[in-house]
Amino acid sequence: MRGEGIKRISDLFDSYRKRLRAPQKTVVQSFCEVVEDVSGITLKTASVSYTPSSGVLVLNVPGQIKTEILFKKDEILLHLKGRLGPQSAPVNII
Repeated sequence: MRGEGIKRISDLFDSYRKRLRAPQKTVVQSFCEVVEDVSGITLKTASVSYTPSSGVLVLNVPGQIKTEILFKKDEILLHLKGRLGPQSAPVNII
């Protein structure tokens, strides 16, 4: 017997979905979009850097903007986890 019936296409990509992480540029762009949605602050992608190995986003913005973003840090990280998936989402904002 060759198989147990028809498999869904999404099941064929499960192993890739579990192993792969979102690229650095995608995470930074998603972060800028989420910050704009949550707080109304528009960030340039050049002012944000991300290290995939540690999962840390670093902001190079003025103090007032940084304080506002860090004030809503938990909400922003939650939105990023929903948008990028739990494995690709950043874990901290500095």
